Amino acid sequence: MRLLLLLIVALAGLASGGALTFLAVAGPTAFPHALTGGWLFLPRQGAPEIDPYTRARMFYEGELPLAAGEGFALRARADSDGNTLSSRCEYRLWAPFPAARYWTVTLVDANGRLVPNLAERHGFTSAEIIRPAEGPFTIEIGPEPLAGNWLPTGREAQEIQVILRLYETPLAATATQLDPRTIPRLSRIRCL
Repeated sequence: MRLLLLLIVALAGLASGGALTFLAVAGPTAFPHALTGGWLFLPRQGAPEIDPYTRARMFYEGELPLAAGEGFALRARADSDGNTLSSRCEYRLWAPFPAARYWTVTLVDANGRLVPNLAERHGFTSAEIIRPAEGPFTIEIGPEPLAGNWLPTGREAQEIQVILRLYETPLAATATQLDPRTIPRLSRIRCL
């Protein structure tokens, strides 16, 4: 009887420990991160002193982080007003962009996979963006075609994320916090 009770307790502990570990790794980020103007980033994601939960999350998602001296990634799951990003809404991503030699903007779903769309456009790079003769550029995000730099969100209603990766930026080596004035704004225009 005592052996059976010990076995039940051990199995219950193993099951609850496994479930809590899975939630910590696969669930919403609850570990050291910084939130700046709607953007989330993990300050030491590519550094040797990365925390074990972030390391496990990256392994689970299959993500390869940038090394601390190469740059870093910002992830927006909400617009500048704190509303969750939806593929049924239109958004405008606009200046300022932090100083960087090169950057990319990618649109992914809640699980980090590219958003399927008929245009087969999933992002922009700093080299291919259309820039106006005067003033800053904008990137339009939405389900219907928009003029200029348009990222389609596809026809399926779902939560989306915008990932901004900055390469060879002076902020990379010391980025434990960012000035919100140097981060682009992601404003919701309307929802369909």
